[in-house]
Amino acid sequence: MSTFDINTITRDNVKSLKPYSSARDEFEDFDTAEMIFLDANENPYQNGVNRYPDPQQNSVKAILAKNNLVKQSQILLGNGSDEVLDLLFRAFCEPNKDNIISLPPTYGMYGVLANINAVENREVLLSTDFQPQVEKILEVVDENTKIIFLCSPNNPTGNSFSDESVVKLLQNFKGLVVIDEAYIDFSDKESWLTEIDEYPNLVITQTLSKAYGLAGIRLGVCYASEEVISILNKIKPPYNVNELTQQRAKER
Repeated sequence: MSTFDINTITRDNVKSLKPYSSARDEFEDFDTAEMIFLDANENPYQNGVNRYPDPQQNSVKAILAKNNLVKQSQILLGNGSDEVLDLLFRAFCEPNKDNIISLPPTYGMYGVLANINAVENREVLLSTDFQPQVEKILEVVDENTKIIFLCSPNNPTGNSFSDESVVKLLQNFKGLVVIDEAYIDFSDKESWLTEIDEYPNLVITQTLSKAYGLAGIRLGVCYASEEVISILNKIKPPYNVNELTQQRAKER
């Protein structure tokens, strides 16, 4: 079994990065709902959106944490799942050096984001019954492979990947195994969320765009270890999920 060490896959510039800190971040231990931050130069006339949103989306995360039996510190929210996926590239993949593995036929944004971030996309075709060819995947892995993307249930084939295949990758790969569960609500298989504490290299992405019918609000969710989430929080834009999106998500 491979030993996962997050320090070996995190980009050096990200390790040393001091993230932007807003006033709302600095007063995170207080209820800031009624506070006015004069340094933000916000319009004082209340119209529901004249204040900057909570940069950590704590009220939304609290609902998700309760519903999914995870800690809020294991959740990152993004402007759709695509922003979450892009943050993973930017935190863990060194441009023009590292590579990721995707399993066609699958979601096309993995390859697009790899190109945008100057990261090689090594493709290993699914088997004839649309399952990961684990041995071939592990053969393609080298010291610069940082992420394996598993879309399960898969887009466009619609099937879920076998538990045995996923576990073998988690146990034998030293990088991140990202399971894209955009369509998990349509599957009779359980989410991999219950295994987050078991596998420190497991990352799960979900969305409110499909079963929840909220594609227009653009809200993606990332579940992972506290260590992975803390790194992603360092590089995410300070107000990446707007107030209208946060309010609409809570209503749903």
